[in-house]
Amino acid sequence: MSASALPRVLILGAGFAGHTAALHLSHLVKGKAAVTVVAPGNRFTWFPSLIWVGTGTMSEEAVQFELAPVYEKLGFEYVNARAQTIAPDDRWVEVQAADGQQRRIAYDYLINATGPYLNFEGTPGLGPAAGHTQSVCSVDHAVAARAAYIESVARMRKGQRQRLVIGVGHPAATCEGAAFEYLMNVDADLRNRGLRDQADLIWLSNEPEPGDFGVDGVEARKHGAVVTGAALVRGLFDESHVRTLMAAGVTNVESGRLTYDQIGVDPATLDFDFAMLIPQFRGVPLKYIDKQGADITGAMTLPSGFMRVDADYASKTYDEYRAADWPATYRSPLYSNVYAVGIAFAPPHPLSKGKKSNAGTAIVATAPRTGMASGIMGRTAAYNVADQIGGREPTHHARMSEMPAACIASMGQSLWNGSAASIVMVPVARDFERYPTYGRDLNLCDLDVGLAGAWTKRLLHETFMWKLQAKPGWRMIPE
Repeated sequence: MSASALPRVLILGAGFAGHTAALHLSHLVKGKAAVTVVAPGNRFTWFPSLIWVGTGTMSEEAVQFELAPVYEKLGFEYVNARAQTIAPDDRWVEVQAADGQQRRIAYDYLINATGPYLNFEGTPGLGPAAGHTQSVCSVDHAVAARAAYIESVARMRKGQRQRLVIGVGHPAATCEGAAFEYLMNVDADLRNRGLRDQADLIWLSNEPEPGDFGVDGVEARKHGAVVTGAALVRGLFDESHVRTLMAAGVTNVESGRLTYDQIGVDPATLDFDFAMLIPQFRGVPLKYIDKQGADITGAMTLPSGFMRVDADYASKTYDEYRAADWPATYRSPLYSNVYAVGIAFAPPHPLSKGKKSNAGTAIVATAPRTGMASGIMGRTAAYNVADQIGGREPTHHARMSEMPAACIASMGQSLWNGSAASIVMVPVARDFERYPTYGRDLNLCDLDVGLAGAWTKRLLHETFMWKLQAKPGWRMIPE
């Protein structure tokens, strides 16, 4: 079969989900399909290590590699561009390259893995570009955060006490885990510099309690007793003298001052010298059009911009949510050849229970869909596309109410005196039908803190940077 007659697979995005999908397609459909990957920047970023870039303990070069050589090795086409418009009836995507040139790319199967749009404007004054706060959501942001943090360190060396506020910058933000890691790495770094007594560290989060992380917390059975992530994280904060503002959502930021709503109290302000606050994530702006050119974005996505897949999006109360609400195949209900994975898919509901503040602000920790979960989704979509190319119905499922998740939260990068919190949950989204008491298998869940976690965190960095460059033996390394 000539290359032009092969089925065409188009992947939008080359983060954890998109790049993992591409890797698996390289062996699943080799010689059976033509694969194209569209992503801007020609760089893969290992996001879990950006917290080290943001504190100056790892270089930005150590967390990135070029995508083009990897895709050339796999025999794929790589297009350095951003997707703008998707025409699912006519099966093409319009993309725009960095030089402004536009191009239409045809496909037979589409995997949307475009990741998040960082909605800094969702909180006035938030962000490093047009606001007054830092971020570690990209390499450029982490580098800017590092510079601002080092300036704060310099002021401490001169005897100036500094207030550092770290957490999330929107009432409905996600990725509290990344912010927690940054906070604990700042704490460790200041101790190593002998400056910890010059800093007030404040954790500001929309979580209902410490250790919730947008997944409704986690429990584990240890030595016959049930321990909780909330108790673990609360103990870490107490030991490190970190002040907490929980169930809080930032609503406005000015230079050196932020305003926040908090459950049970009236809106308040907080002065700061340095702030690293994760923004709300929304779907990357994409326009969907039908055969006549009419806009069908509202049918393809939720108002958040995330794409609808095979989930149950019916309006329900928190107590009515079920494990079966979560998508299994990540396939569009309208177009059987279109998938959305990672942050690009629309979750059916939050995992953590939200509340409204006295001012009427809805404060809820949004469900995370990054890292290990994104990789599993990308692999699942790749296998399902391979099923379809082979003339079969998709058979691979990966509900968040079925999949496990392991998180190693760094609390200091050193392999000699560092530490990390190791968290394992099975499954991510609670399933009370299978596990009536806790919604999870506590015999498979785990919570631990120590130097071993720091070694594991660094090992994961090195191992996955190897795997994701498709180096020899990469298939032996699981998602």
